[in-house]
Amino acid sequence: MIAEFTRLMDRLGPFEPSPRVAVGVSGGADSMALCLLLKSWTEDRSGSLLALTVDHGLRQNAADEAIQVGSWLKARDVAHDILRWDGVKPLSGIQSAARDARYRLLTERCHAEGILHLALAHHREDQAETVLLRFAHGSGIDGLGGMAAVRETGSVRLLRPLLPVSRDRLRTYLTETCQSWVEDPSNQSPAYARVRLRGMADILAREGWSTARAADTARRLGRA
Repeated sequence: MIAEFTRLMDRLGPFEPSPRVAVGVSGGADSMALCLLLKSWTEDRSGSLLALTVDHGLRQNAADEAIQVGSWLKARDVAHDILRWDGVKPLSGIQSAARDARYRLLTERCHAEGILHLALAHHREDQAETVLLRFAHGSGIDGLGGMAAVRETGSVRLLRPLLPVSRDRLRTYLTETCQSWVEDPSNQSPAYARVRLRGMADILAREGWSTARAADTARRLGRA
């Protein structure tokens, strides 16, 4: 997995000598795997890694989970900090607002630290779900290109090196490295469209749809 990850990161360069990278770590399997892979990658290049966990304050156990993530990463010798979304939360559109707050807090911290690269743990299934949701909302070519592996936002480059990698592969990697992760209960809630799509995966597969094909479609449309 380390060698494959190095090839994936090479596609996102160039990087400065001794690259400084921040990574958003929710504590889920995807972000924990990305964090450990980045630790190896930055160490091999005499760089540094800062893991950042956003506590949205929306779930009772969120604060404890953020502390647990910090404990796991301290044991791995990874610098870690918790960013909190304070203030009044909206009564509607909370998922979108939480996502915007997360990006804002992460990019603001990167800017304050002078870190150019912010890595996010979106993987192949995330990309496939994004394409399907955008198709359902009538997106054109730009939208159906899915999430970009690299996106320049001004002061920060958003990196998504794991877009070609499956969720199961990342969990296998964590198991092999004896690393636990947090299971977010919202990932099982049918209140969210992505969760409902996952429940339809078997039906879609019988019609020839797969996450690999959807992600490949996004790659080709993104290139177009």
